[in-house]
Amino acid sequence: MKKLIVAVLAGLVLLSAVLFFPPSVAAEEVGGCFQEHVTCREHALNLDAPWYQVTLFLTLCDLALAKCILHLSI
Repeated sequence: MKKLIVAVLAGLVLLSAVLFFPPSVAAEEVGGCFQEHVTCREHALNLDAPWYQVTLFLTLCDLALAKCILHLSI
């Protein structure tokens, strides 16, 4: 009985891994996200603004990168 339960649980884990893991993302698509991130950082660093505004814009660039990558992987 224990072997049957272990086999069923192992099967469910494998099935969920196949069904729920996101598909791999093409390198070109992720490269576009990173290129936009570099451009965003360059614009933020070239601002003539106080340090706290530049820091805020850099943080927004990082969040936009994470959103772009997550959007591509889901």
